[in-house]
Amino acid sequence: MYFPAEHLLEKLPISAEKLSEFEQKGVVHGIAKVGRVFYSSRDMYRLKGILFFMSRGLPLEEARRRLDYPAEEVAAPRDRR
Repeated sequence: MYFPAEHLLEKLPISAEKLSEFEQKGVVHGIAKVGRVFYSSRDMYRLKGILFFMSRGLPLEEARRRLDYPAEEVAAPRDRR
């Protein structure tokens, strides 16, 4: 399902400028049609996750890594003796 950019701006705590910046950095991928930009539901949930991690003080790249590779967050096995 695709949503217009206005929908994301209403549902998420983000400005149009920040959304455009995230698109330029490849975080989300809008599709331009009939003079409007649309985003997939996957983009919306991805952006929601990015904003969550960033609100906790993580930089964008770390937030992206945690979303893209969540299995790497597992702690290393302890030294068993």
